[in-house]
Amino acid sequence: MKPHESTDCIQTLLDLVCYEIQSGRLSPEMENLLEDHLVQCPSCREQVGQFGTVLYGASAYQNFG
Repeated sequence: MKPHESTDCIQTLLDLVCYEIQSGRLSPEMENLLEDHLVQCPSCREQVGQFGTVLYGASAYQNFG
């Protein structure tokens, strides 16, 4: 596996999680786990913010993390 492939996979998984949040299909338990992770991980927090910006504009997802 090449280094960029790992990043692509991680980005794909994060996009899927963001989609699940947006569609309301993430369980409360998983949403709590994600929120806890976002508090600890600035990289993922930034990615979630970018996903929200693409969908809803600059103020979206500002409460995560």
